[in-house]
Amino acid sequence: TVQQMEKLQEVAGKQEMLMGALAHEMKTPLTSIIGYSDTLRHVKLNDEQKDRALEHISREGKRLEKLSGKMLQMLGLHQNDSIKMESHSIGELLEHVVQLEAEQAAQRQTEYEDFSMKMDDELMESLLVNLIDNALRATEAGGRITVKAYKESGRQILEVADNGRGIPQEELGKITEAFYMVDKSRSRQEGGAGLGLALCVKIAEVHGGRLDITSQLGTGTKVRVIFDKKR
Repeated sequence: TVQQMEKLQEVAGKQEMLMGALAHEMKTPLTSIIGYSDTLRHVKLNDEQKDRALEHISREGKRLEKLSGKMLQMLGLHQNDSIKMESHSIGELLEHVVQLEAEQAAQRQTEYEDFSMKMDDELMESLLVNLIDNALRATEAGGRITVKAYKESGRQILEVADNGRGIPQEELGKITEAFYMVDKSRSRQEGGAGLGLALCVKIAEVHGGRLDITSQLGTGTKVRVIFDKKR
């Protein structure tokens, strides 16, 4: 029937999005794993340095393993108890994200009012990494990216802002759609799949939050993740 065909198309679409999403999310931890393993193979390290490298590889490998199950749940393809909501420090989360993306740290400024929030720290880490990666792609050499966490009018807010090329106003309403890319040719060259913001929206929703995006061509973009209720 027509309804069955539509259902099959919907499932196929979700599966396609899942594969793209996993490929997108795997990029950062895989780069880290490959980098540390190459260092172990080619550089003489003392025992303490080796232990740190192995610990990092192990942590990122476990993160990849958990991430796949969480994405399956977020896309509604199966149900499990993989999302763990626990109280975590926002400051510790931001510091960890800065360590993950240490190569671009010179381009980034981090400011935060430390507070605790009930969250799945791995999913929130993924959200911030996605937002920072988007900002890096939009910002030329010498540009600046600011990552903030603060409270405003009783709301908890995470913010990633850049002074990059900006997004046209007519595109703003579409950029959180899966596979939507403002600059398709540039995004493909940089390995983008147009999935980062769509996943950020889902992660925010899991935590009772929403995305607020403002941008101006030639001036930059600001993405705020707003949590209206204290968590």
